[in-house]
Amino acid sequence: SSENNNNNNELIKSCYEMIEKHCKEYGNVKRYKEVFGPATSSSSSSETNGANGGAAGEEKEDHHDHPDHPPPHPSKYGFHYDAPYLTQTESSSSMQLEALEARLKTAQAHLTKESIRSAYLSLADFHKNRGELREALHKMKKSQDYCTKNSQSGQVCLMIIELAVDSRYYNEVRSYISKAEHTSDLLSTDPLFASKLRAASALVSLSENQYADAALKLSSISSDLTNQFSTVMSAEDIALYGSILGLASLDRDNLQSAILDSNNFKGRLELVPPLRDALRHYVRAEYGPCLKLLSSVLPDVRLDIHLAKHIDALYGLIRDRCIVQYFVPYSTACMNTMANVFHMSVEDMEDVLARLIGEGRMPGRPRIDSLKKTVKTESVVCTERRRRREVERKVKMMGDRFVKETEGMILRMSCLEHGLIVQNDKQGGWRGQNRYAGDGRGQQRSRSGG
Repeated sequence: SSENNNNNNELIKSCYEMIEKHCKEYGNVKRYKEVFGPATSSSSSSETNGANGGAAGEEKEDHHDHPDHPPPHPSKYGFHYDAPYLTQTESSSSMQLEALEARLKTAQAHLTKESIRSAYLSLADFHKNRGELREALHKMKKSQDYCTKNSQSGQVCLMIIELAVDSRYYNEVRSYISKAEHTSDLLSTDPLFASKLRAASALVSLSENQYADAALKLSSISSDLTNQFSTVMSAEDIALYGSILGLASLDRDNLQSAILDSNNFKGRLELVPPLRDALRHYVRAEYGPCLKLLSSVLPDVRLDIHLAKHIDALYGLIRDRCIVQYFVPYSTACMNTMANVFHMSVEDMEDVLARLIGEGRMPGRPRIDSLKKTVKTESVVCTERRRRREVERKVKMMGDRFVKETEGMILRMSCLEHGLIVQNDKQGGWRGQNRYAGDGRGQQRSRSGG
């Protein structure tokens, strides 16, 4: 509709305004060229970056979050390519980089660990502001070699984790979480340090589609952590991710104990009222209102940098769980009624039920009656007959196996009784040998057996 198009245009325009402001504030020339440059520069820049070893890996990671149909060029919304800004910014950035590198060389000449660490951190901040995340990560790792205290090492680990999350290098995130956890005395001195690591670990689990593990990690984050780690995950993000992942992966009991009744998490639900109400509807088996509330937040969730590529799969998991739980108390259900409850067409409901039955997720081995538009579980008589046939099949298999093993044992005993051994000949073929080599009678038996 025209109203939706206007809203989308306003959203796209506000996004471009934020990007332009951020790029000009921090001197991120690289991203400014990619977004506001000529319309044909996006493909050429990606090819250029593919030839550059440093930026190629970074761009490859960023492209995972790009939409299949990119928005219109910023010039459509009144934004213009500011070439004088680029020239001035690149000149000042070059001078700033030379000053920072000179500071590092001076610190290295004096062999002062603290000065070297500080110089590397300044270089890392410089490259981070310019959008050169790979180079910033490299400088940050270098600074860790010159940490003199456990607290310094822990803070550098957190900064590396933040950069790795921004770059989508989740193997690096996992590695430095492990290093930070083994830093002595740091977890006990900083009560929020463990919660920050747990939040980053939840993002790693989310990237690996381990939704239940991510939900449990988020639910165990201390309530004292609000926006102290907002560059990775804000307080609202914790509530949003934990609620959706919990609905998609945890059963009703675990959802009640880990999310709704948890001292660490239940207070966060006030930050996301629609999801708080959706959780309560799900626990009360009110699946229609639950899915309706989830559908209302989907447009906003699709803009989340971490959940965007998972939200369709997560919503599908939540809907499937609701349908399965809805059918549990019934032996027969009307698909028209189910379609109204779950706000779906009857044809879509039939397709979903067929898939769930095929995957063996529906209880009672139900069958679909497409003519009457009903789904019905097996009757007691049919269940007894099926079980009886299954038992008869197993008994027949056991009988056949017993006969085969018995015949084999009789054959082996007969061979031993007559001194006949059958073995593989190295020269090819099979031959019979008598174990009584010196007995002529045995040789005769061997010949007759051969």
